[in-house]
Amino acid sequence: MNLASSLRLQLGLSLLLCTAGPSLSAHAGPSTPSESLFTGCTAEPLGNEGWSYECSSFNAIISDHPGVSAESLWENSRRIFEGQAAGRMKFEEESATLAGRKARILRMSAKAPEDQEKSAFAVLSVEGRGGRRVLCKTTLEQQALCGRVLEKLAGNGWRAAPEAGATVKQPESALAGRELSAPAGCKLLAGDGDGRIECGDGSRLDWTHLPEASRLKRFVRDGVETFKDIGRVPYVESIIPCAIEGVRTECTHLRLLDPAGRRDVYFAGTEVRGLAIFISCISGGSSRELPQACQQVLSFR
Repeated sequence: MNLASSLRLQLGLSLLLCTAGPSLSAHAGPSTPSESLFTGCTAEPLGNEGWSYECSSFNAIISDHPGVSAESLWENSRRIFEGQAAGRMKFEEESATLAGRKARILRMSAKAPEDQEKSAFAVLSVEGRGGRRVLCKTTLEQQALCGRVLEKLAGNGWRAAPEAGATVKQPESALAGRELSAPAGCKLLAGDGDGRIECGDGSRLDWTHLPEASRLKRFVRDGVETFKDIGRVPYVESIIPCAIEGVRTECTHLRLLDPAGRRDVYFAGTEVRGLAIFISCISGGSSRELPQACQQVLSFR
């Protein structure tokens, strides 16, 4: 599994469930048998792992992780969600069957009575493939709709195409308003608020725009801990001065002590041109140089 890819998904999922999203209608009616649940939705790719859907009456995510156990996905994601909720949410865990597969579901609801949004997060195994996560966020009145959404996504083929009726969102590659480019041998995948440049040598840059700067330190810490959990290789951790787009901050540096060769991973966050930005950078192979993709935004002083 690509480690930085898993990190990006962890952060993206926590944002969906634990921050204020677009206003959700409480009066959307059920779809007809011939109409997709996702008709009129906007789909955005989550790397190669899955899709994020923004709809009028719900938001949803599906992500598939080859070679990763459902138990590992469950533990990592639940820790992220509970940390990001910051005491605002109530959690209820249950076992269920989705699309004929055994699943664990975490239902989340706001403690404040005036907040009517509810979320459901499920993890299941796809035999011979790996772990799958499906999520749905809607209003209190539309909980049944989320049940149908989870059932549909749970039964999809492995890393399936976007749902029928959904419009795929065209990517934007801006970090704090500046367009980034993919160096030779690299590819760029970006959406509204986050992005990634992935290169053939294994190096990679990921970035995420956060709704407020107060969450930056927590995102950096969660990113580091998630990477450690999934990587499961020895490392040396340190804090070093760095800069994002010339703005001074601190980077958490993990030097991975892999027998196959040294790799370096950096996590940092700061405000750039009035926007809160979180980035992660992973070197490729045994190179000790900062990857070209990362050199566009990250520097050391």
